[in-house]
Amino acid sequence: MDKYHGFDSIAKYYDRLAWLAFGKSLGKAQVHFLNRVPPSSNVLVMGGGTGWWLKEFLMEKPTCRICYVEQSAEMIRLARKATNEDSRIFFLIGNEDSITERGEFDVVITFCFLDIFSDNKLNRVVEKIVVSMKPGAQWLVTDFVGTSKWHSVALFIMYQFFKVTTSLLNQKLPDWEGVLVKNDLIEVEQKLFFGNFIKSALYKFANQHFILRAR
Repeated sequence: MDKYHGFDSIAKYYDRLAWLAFGKSLGKAQVHFLNRVPPSSNVLVMGGGTGWWLKEFLMEKPTCRICYVEQSAEMIRLARKATNEDSRIFFLIGNEDSITERGEFDVVITFCFLDIFSDNKLNRVVEKIVVSMKPGAQWLVTDFVGTSKWHSVALFIMYQFFKVTTSLLNQKLPDWEGVLVKNDLIEVEQKLFFGNFIKSALYKFANQHFILRAR
């Protein structure tokens, strides 16, 4: 099976490792488009990790509700602690197969989540998530892109690290941008960080994008 496991073992050190590797760049990328989340949105967070950004986000967007899906029980524990068990967040230990809602979410957020899958598996994951989104929903993604030689070297080191520490099976950055486009999502805005290695982007359904442009 093409899935990851074992993130419990590094959950306590995950944010610190990210800071050591990328400084403040990864965190800035992750929060860059959060201000675009409409008030009172139903938000689906996939692979949310420690949830270090949740408390401040809910201070800015107090009427939003979040379904927080994460496969690591330890990550969920840390996210619960970081938010003081905020009742606006439903924490769910699981994966894309745990999503039973159809057409319910206004916003999807994935931070360094798409890169853990192979291309074939990622397409199935995105298909499941898309079914849960409302027609006018938006998808906020922050992930890595490989557009230069040093990016390739950095990705190789990262995948080797996670293979050893978390038993991550996938060892190659998938074409996550292509998979989103294949599923009728179109990039509306983007910003690059850390030498163009980290990309933060806002996606919407293609037909909705054209409707907005036509107005």
